This record gives sequence, structure tokens and C-alpha cells, in this order.
Amino acid sequence: MATVRGAVRGTQPVLTGAQVRLRPWTPDDADAVFAACQDAEIQRWTTVPSPYSYDDAVGYVTTFAPQAWQQGDAVFAIVDTATGSPVGSIGAHGVRGGTAEIGYWVAAAARGRGLARDALRTLARWCLREVGVARLELMVDPTNLGSRRVAEVAGFTAEGTLRRRLVVQGRRIDVVMYSLLPDDPAATAL
Repeated sequence: MATVRGAVRGTQPVLTGAQVRLRPWTPDDADAVFAACQDAEIQRWTTVPSPYSYDDAVGYVTTFAPQAWQQGDAVFAIVDTATGSPVGSIGAHGVRGGTAEIGYWVAAAARGRGLARDALRTLARWCLREVGVARLELMVDPTNLGSRRVAEVAGFTAEGTLRRRLVVQGRRIDVVMYSLLPDDPAATAL
């Protein structure tokens, strides 16, 4: 399979990492998404709506995530295997020409335990080995030190700053572009 976009869309897989399981979102997850996205840090660093409503959460788990899968992308719930609870979201978006952009968020209570790093490594392994993506990209606000650490510890390489690349909460921001290629040492160790 060359890319997620070119793949025949069967059932979205469940991916297993050391500390997390990545699975499709379900309608029962709306409460967890709503609670997590009330966090000012998630609203600050991501493109989630702000303020974040319960209808936004329902739409995310019942419409956005399933449609992403059907359209060739992949959005997963990050489930902490120690608790069985969803603690975040991670996805591969815009899969075209062998390149995918990864985005993620983790609920405040789950941060600092390596769950985001494990989720990123798990998704990267699947994208590079199973899907056949040739380049994974992450774009992070230069001042988002937590997310930058997650990318770097997961083996992504900072390539440089793209000026005014993204619009977040109505303002255009610079981002640091990170990438991971199949032949990078970190990728071969996944």
C-alpha cells in the first residue's frame, strides 16, 4: 500500500505501543474529548475550536474522525493501557504523495508520563512500515516546549522554522518543521 489516501478503506486498525493503544474514536468518547479540550493549553497550541463545546466533541468522535478515515487520513484515540481510558488524540493528516502531517494532543492529567511520545512512535511505525509513507511531518509552535520535546524524543528532526505557516485561534504563527524519514536511525529503531 503506497499511501493511506490510496488505500482501500477497511476497518481502521488498533495499534499497540508500550504504554498506549491507538484505536478509532467512538461516540462514547465524547465526554472525555470535551473534558480534555477545556484545557487552555490544548486550545492554545492546537486548532481545536475555542471555546470548545460539547457539540464540538460529539462532532469530533462521530463525524470528523470517521470521515478522516474514509478520506484517507487516520485519527486515533490515545488510550492509556494502564487505565483503559482515552487520554488524547493523534492523527496522520493530508496524506498525499507519500507525506503525512501528524498532529496530537494529550489531556493535562496524562502529560509527563511518556504517553504522547509512545503514541507518536506507535503511529510513526504504522505510517512508515504498514502504510508506506515516505515522510512524516510535525509542525510545532516554537514556544511549545513540551510538544517539541515529544517530537525530539520520538526521533523527529527539527528542520527549521516556517514563518507564519499556521493559523491557530485566529492568528498566523511560525512553526518549527520536524520530520521523520523511513531510513532515519530513529525510524529504523521503531
